[in-house]
Amino acid sequence: MNTNHIRSQFPIFAQHPDTIFFDNAATAQKPQTVIDAINSFYTEDCANAGRSMYTMSTLLKTRLEDARSRVATFIGARPEDICFTSGATESLNLISLAWGLNNLKTGDEVMLCLEDHESAVLPWFHLRDQLRIFGIKIKLLPIRMHEHGDYELKHIAESKTARTRIMAMSHIHHLYGLDMEVKEVRRILGKNILIALDASQSVGHCQVDVNELPVDFLAFGGHKMFAANGVGILWVSPKLRKKLHPVIVGGGMKIDPSGKKLKIQSNTLANVLESGTQNTPSILSLVPAIDFIESIGINTIEQTIDRLTKSLYFQLKQLPGIEFSPGVDRCNCAHGYGVISFRFAQAATADVSALLSSHNILVRANSHCLFKKAKGDNYLRVSLHVYNTEQEIAHLIEVLRNNLP
Repeated sequence: MNTNHIRSQFPIFAQHPDTIFFDNAATAQKPQTVIDAINSFYTEDCANAGRSMYTMSTLLKTRLEDARSRVATFIGARPEDICFTSGATESLNLISLAWGLNNLKTGDEVMLCLEDHESAVLPWFHLRDQLRIFGIKIKLLPIRMHEHGDYELKHIAESKTARTRIMAMSHIHHLYGLDMEVKEVRRILGKNILIALDASQSVGHCQVDVNELPVDFLAFGGHKMFAANGVGILWVSPKLRKKLHPVIVGGGMKIDPSGKKLKIQSNTLANVLESGTQNTPSILSLVPAIDFIESIGINTIEQTIDRLTKSLYFQLKQLPGIEFSPGVDRCNCAHGYGVISFRFAQAATADVSALLSSHNILVRANSHCLFKKAKGDNYLRVSLHVYNTEQEIAHLIEVLRNNLP
């Protein structure tokens, strides 16, 4: 793999040649082809897709459906089983509202982990509060995180009951950087408890195939897989489609002649959950983003991230006073997914972050969107992607070694 060739496709690195971007778990940089797709829409093809009969509008509708097919193929799905959203957060909220609001009854239980990302956790607290308004009382079952940084599987087995309906979980943890063992969780839960998977940190980083993952819902955003901000994907198992109800309604939906009931087609997920004018340029940007990923190869990307993660870990480990979060340190970095979080006993995390920023090294510090904030607010997070280099890692280590008390 030619890293220089890969980096040359990202204009931001030419604009900021001295900047090291180590915040890829927050967002990925954009290749020129993605930027061109966005600019092309606004300068050459700007119309409301499928709303009018003129060619520009109808062709855009076709291009959006082509993008849907391309994304579906990328994750091993059928186009009719995915919908476009504004991002992973909306996708995860749609699971709780479109499914949970209409299927959960008093006494039903939702299993979740309070050390997951807030966007995977808060929708279920919000749903609990909304259902209370209608006299429906559901129970949230918090499961423990193992000290290694993955779920405590024994606690999952002990916590589930006959009323447990769904578990919300992460694929790759956004702070601890571990694979959260989806297949083992499924084995413990059995076939009847649904799984809603947050794949924000895995799609575009490693192979994700809904035929291989034993889950019922899968959510992710485009901006962490090189596409534009403002677009996300929700995949729903076809067996659940008729159990979903719209959350937002608008253009294209009908009421029956009596005006008493919405008439909603359910032959595709988009019919049920997409409404109004979409973020067309961001959706179109998914195609060149996938082109970019496939030009390198997802296996090559995964191997590169794994190699860089291990290199970073073994060099960080030599620094005095370093304290790692749960994650690769406690699992001996058997496999790296690009995320390592740490702090130093002799220096405040905010001060270290400011130091690195003064050297144009951009990392995440303190706030990591954990629901259980006390567990992760005091860590620095370095997150890597395919365009990062060993030289960048070496410079990070050099700055830390030369400036730590």
